[in-house]
Amino acid sequence: MQAVLSALPDFLQGTLNTLIYCLASFPIALGLGLVLALMCASPFVWLRGPARFFIEVIRGTPIIAQILLLYYGVGAVLVQFDLSTLANSWTAGITSLALNYAAYEAEVFRAGLGSVDPGQNEAAFSLGMTSDQSFVRIIVPQAIPLMIPPLVNDFIYMLKDSAVISVIAGTDLTSVMSIYTRRYSSDQMPFYMLAMVLYFALSLPIAQIGRYFEKRLRAAL
Repeated sequence: MQAVLSALPDFLQGTLNTLIYCLASFPIALGLGLVLALMCASPFVWLRGPARFFIEVIRGTPIIAQILLLYYGVGAVLVQFDLSTLANSWTAGITSLALNYAAYEAEVFRAGLGSVDPGQNEAAFSLGMTSDQSFVRIIVPQAIPLMIPPLVNDFIYMLKDSAVISVIAGTDLTSVMSIYTRRYSSDQMPFYMLAMVLYFALSLPIAQIGRYFEKRLRAAL
């Protein structure tokens, strides 16, 4: 028990770093995901094709391979151009999480916007609205409550997937756990349990907040 208490400050710092990684990555993933979703809906193949290719490649390859490619491959290129300050675990971790989840958020946006009854769009046109006005005022407000549950789920998944950052020496919760399980190899279980409790402590409030806003938005419709 004494070992766990002495390790708690490091675990809390790792938990904070995990949260920072995700809070920095998820807004970027949402922005890129929306752009990709709009590109996929475009009638122009030169927009639709690259977006679909990116989404399928990212979703079809493991995130650990992506983060290693960014850290070692792109990092080596950055060093060649005197941008070595960008070749670190923070940059690679945030970038890999953002790019990976952008592909998934694009599908969430596409499904959410596509789930709104097409008759809503036709009704907006009959009232004299333009396609842009219909999208912003009619389609988006109805789609947002449908998209909140999968978006919240994806953020929780990102909290757990951020564990891959430990393979590039990122100081996240999993890397701290690995350090202490190696240090106390004869009694590792308390450190595994502590990491699980902290991950759960991060995930539960986010799920509750997501359900709260979903109910509020549905009630407002």
